[in-house]
Amino acid sequence: GGVGKTTLVRYVYHAKRIKDHFDLLIWVCVSTNFDVVGLTLQILDHVCEDRPYEKKSSLNKLQEILQENIRNKRFLLVMDDMWEEKDRGGWIKLLAPLKSNKVKGCMVLATTRTKSVAKMIGTMDEITLSGLDEKEFWLFFKACAFRNDNREHHPSLQSIGKQIAKALKGFPLAL
Repeated sequence: GGVGKTTLVRYVYHAKRIKDHFDLLIWVCVSTNFDVVGLTLQILDHVCEDRPYEKKSSLNKLQEILQENIRNKRFLLVMDDMWEEKDRGGWIKLLAPLKSNKVKGCMVLATTRTKSVAKMIGTMDEITLSGLDEKEFWLFFKACAFRNDNREHHPSLQSIGKQIAKALKGFPLAL
């Protein structure tokens, strides 16, 4: 946690090039509760202008509505903060209406903290984010902490700064 997965994906999601490429942009926060019906409803919130699904509780009916509303549209679905790795069947169910879309270039992008989730959902290798190396991070930290002040030469502040930088383990987003 705190490496910047969600932040990186948020930049991608909001990029003009991405908005121009996809007809639909869908962002769903999954977290620890992988509920196929709930996630389908969240996706529908992004896909439907009106709410034809509001009084439907059947997963099959919800997925029919989803399938109809994404037909012939290129979409990017971001599944942020996925944790569930054991419910492969639920994952397949969730994606079923999305896979029926015949438009080329649709994409599902997921963020997760665990390699087992990446392996379960992956059709390509996962991308692992890691912190900056110690030297690079210290230069970055000094620039943020001291700005253009001369305080970087103050020994006690520099010592405290190095302790903080070490505790952050190269992850500037923790700043």
